[in-house]
Amino acid sequence: MGELLPQESSWPRILWGLFLLCALAVLAITAQAQVGILFLLLAALAIVLSWRFPYEMFSLWAPLSFLLGFQISVSTGYYRIGERTLGASFELSIGELLAVGLVAAWALRVLLLWRGRRDRNWKPWLPLGLTFLALGLVHLFTIWSSGQPSPFEVLKFVARYQLFLYLACVALVVNFVRSKKRLRQVLMGFIILGTFFAFDGLRNMVVIGDGGISFQQAQPLAMLVGLNPLGGNQHSLAETLIMGEGAALAFAALSAVGSNRRKFAYWAAGLMAVVSILTFSRTAWLVMALQVTLLFATIWKQWFKTHIRELMIFGILSLPLVGLMVAYSLTRLSIGSLDARASLTGIAWTFFTGSPWLGVGAGTFADRVAITYAFLIDYGSPLDSHGIFQKVGAEAGLFGLIALLSVIVEMGQRFWKDWYTRHFAGSEHVAHMFLLVTAIGAFAYQVTSTSYWTPRLWIPIALALAAGRVFQGHDEARDPDFLRPSHG
Repeated sequence: MGELLPQESSWPRILWGLFLLCALAVLAITAQAQVGILFLLLAALAIVLSWRFPYEMFSLWAPLSFLLGFQISVSTGYYRIGERTLGASFELSIGELLAVGLVAAWALRVLLLWRGRRDRNWKPWLPLGLTFLALGLVHLFTIWSSGQPSPFEVLKFVARYQLFLYLACVALVVNFVRSKKRLRQVLMGFIILGTFFAFDGLRNMVVIGDGGISFQQAQPLAMLVGLNPLGGNQHSLAETLIMGEGAALAFAALSAVGSNRRKFAYWAAGLMAVVSILTFSRTAWLVMALQVTLLFATIWKQWFKTHIRELMIFGILSLPLVGLMVAYSLTRLSIGSLDARASLTGIAWTFFTGSPWLGVGAGTFADRVAITYAFLIDYGSPLDSHGIFQKVGAEAGLFGLIALLSVIVEMGQRFWKDWYTRHFAGSEHVAHMFLLVTAIGAFAYQVTSTSYWTPRLWIPIALALAAGRVFQGHDEARDPDFLRPSHG
């Protein structure tokens, strides 16, 4: 008999599994959900499928998590105020429902599948964990801010948009994507998602009315039964397509030269890039310009030097498109959007100066805007802060901004280390740069957008981190024991 491996203490494994289950319990408690039969069945189905097919469900969840408009309403019960009885509910996206199933299955597999107890690969890798924890704690401490927010609302925000967001969109991603095989599967999911909505954006550009045919910017519109899966406007489409472009380029780099998969990926990336431009989103244009600049300064540097003349000609031919962007920016709708953002920034600054250390309370910005009557009169319904820095500064104050900066610094250090100190193979080097640029672009978009506490920001970042680890020699030949389907 061969020498047995030394027996490892089971307590760290047990504690990690229990922590994941406790995190889900906190999420459920803070939501005050009186779970209906249909929701219970859906959650149970998600857990069972995630238990039996963890990687298949993960590959399905990652792209579907971008469908923020696909919401499930969960009742939180009824409240009596005087003679009135009020009902309430909260919205859970389809991506969050699937993430609950995945995190629960992850915890249960770690706790119950002891056949793999000698496999040390169960141990979680938690990049950004400490800095994200600091960010969550600062948001939790805003309970004691001078803004006097509802403690329960603060706790609910931290549980859902700090704790659960990190577990689902960072920890889950970097611990499930442990090989190039699994990375390719996730990238293909985003290629399919982006290609579908690129075609949908093109379809929605053509408007047929009584006066004939007219054209508008590419944007997501309602599909079946009035449902807009992406939610929002052209920015939702652009955020999705920018992720899809990066996924397609990275997938192409990892595919064999001349293969049909490589050709399809390049074709999909080109389509998504064109539709991103046709959204006429100023933020999308600026983000894409930043990404192209980074690529020209790194992996496309030699190509840029060789084709600079052709690029100048292309730039001249693109001037009419730039003119259309200028014309669109001067429309009443566009100017009104800029005015609303400026007003929201002014409101955020007022909140920050009124309570500079801990802000006015985590998750309270939109509710406070709702009682700012001047904004409602000018712009209608209340909006959340357009920009992650304005959001954190207003709600968590200076301490929140410092904590957010610590997350950014750690992320930047990890990206820098992966890029400049690792020696990846040629194709992996290129694919990794595409994913880094995608993550940087996703963050840059949220400087002026509202999807900062959603998978649209944190999954691109997690994929870049996971790819860097895989490419530096942690590409596992087989899946870890506790996630292998045979253990189900």
